[in-house]
Amino acid sequence: MLLVMVLALLAACKPSIPSGILSPGDMEDILYDYHVARAMASQHRNSDSPEFNETMYMQAVLKKHGTTQAVLDSSLIYYYGHVDKFAEVYQEVTERLNEEAMSLGASVGALGDLTTMSLTGDTANIWNDATALLLLPRAGFNRVSFELKADSAFKKGDVFQFNLRANYLYKSGMKDALIYAAVRYDNDSVSTHLVHCTVSGFTTLRISGVDDHLVKDIRTFIYLQPSDEDANNMLFLDQIQLVRFHKQRQEEQEAKDTTTVKPLM
Repeated sequence: MLLVMVLALLAACKPSIPSGILSPGDMEDILYDYHVARAMASQHRNSDSPEFNETMYMQAVLKKHGTTQAVLDSSLIYYYGHVDKFAEVYQEVTERLNEEAMSLGASVGALGDLTTMSLTGDTANIWNDATALLLLPRAGFNRVSFELKADSAFKKGDVFQFNLRANYLYKSGMKDALIYAAVRYDNDSVSTHLVHCTVSGFTTLRISGVDDHLVKDIRTFIYLQPSDEDANNMLFLDQIQLVRFHKQRQEEQEAKDTTTVKPLM
C-alpha cells in the first residue's frame, strides 16, 4: 500500500503540459502533417499564389487536428522554454518522415552525416553546450550566444568547424539565420567568421588555424532575422557541434575559411 502511495505521489509531482498547450503527441502529429503539407504546397510553386496555397494547406492541418493558430503559437512559446521536450518530438517527426521517404524508395540523404566524436584526440567534438535549440522570429526569442574557454588540449594551428542542422518550419516570410563565431587568441587579437543559413539542411562554418598563437576562447552567436509576418514560424537547430582538428599536414595550414550549406533531400 505504501509503495502504491509513493508511486502515486511521484506521478502527481511529474511536470505536466499546461492547459491550452499542445501535448508532445499532438505537436508531433501536427509537425508531421505540416511537413507533408509543405511538400504538397511545393508541387504548386508555379501557380500564381504559392504562398496562398501553402497557407491553405496549413489551415487544413490545423483544422484536421482541431486546433487554432493561436494555440499553436502559444505552444511554440512553451516549447521554446522546454527544448529538450521539443527535441524528442522532432526526433519522432524525423523518424516518421524518413520511414515514409524510404517506403517510397528514397534514401535518407544527408540525415546523420554528422558523426559523434570524442572530446579528445586529433579530431574532437569540443561542444559542451546545448545540442538542440528552438528559435522564433520575434524579439526575445530569436537569438542565442555561447562561449567556450580553451584548455590545455588546444594547440597552435588548430582548425575549427562549427556544424549544425537547420530545420525551418516557416509558413511564410524571410528565412535567414546569421551564424557568427569570434575566436580570441593569446595576444588578444580576434578573428571573426560568419555564414547565413537560409535553407533547411546542414550548415558548416570552418575556421582556419593560426600557427603563431593559442586560442583563448571561442564565442558563437546565432541570430534569426525577425519577421513581421503573422505566421507560426520557427527554426529548430540540432546536431550542433564544434569540431577541433589538430594540425597534421601542411595543406591544413594554408586552408582558407569556407562555408557550406547542404540542403536536406
